[in-house]
Amino acid sequence: MNRDWSLAVRLLHWGIALTASFQQLSSLFMSDPGSQFLFPWHRIVGALAALVLLLFWLYSYAVYDLRLLFPSGRVGRRAIFAERRALLHGRLPDSGRGRGLSSFVHGLGLLAMSGCAATGLVMFAMIPPGHVGPPADGIAFTRYTLQHKFFGEMLWYYWCGHVAFAVLHQLRGDRVFAAIFGARHRDD
Repeated sequence: MNRDWSLAVRLLHWGIALTASFQQLSSLFMSDPGSQFLFPWHRIVGALAALVLLLFWLYSYAVYDLRLLFPSGRVGRRAIFAERRALLHGRLPDSGRGRGLSSFVHGLGLLAMSGCAATGLVMFAMIPPGHVGPPADGIAFTRYTLQHKFFGEMLWYYWCGHVAFAVLHQLRGDRVFAAIFGARHRDD
């Protein structure tokens, strides 16, 4: 299995990893009244995360294979269930690009991040820059806040699982960190 990733995928992964990690970690402190300085940063980095995510979706549609992220049909379901069975028996699936459970979970993580980005952008638009206080439509804003929180919680599950499985693969000797974060890239 090819474990190297194109330079475009590496750069997009870096962008998603950095912006999503900042968003997740900063969200932990934003309910503290002393941390109000984080809100403008969370809004700006969130807009950047939405842009990187949009670029990833466009790249996935044009170049990458969306069927890897959302395996469908008999072949996709078989791959997902085969990897699930292997995990239940203590065997990690192969790392790298391939159709199966790990790719499907990546797709679900991207959907969770997309939900965060979409609801965050709506909230961003509802609060004018420099505005202090609730937006004009507080009920709608509250709904979007709850949806944003829901997608953020889903993203936490994905983020923790993604990092944990990457570490397990690395400990197994798969060199996944070099494959996705390294400087070299495969020829397209």
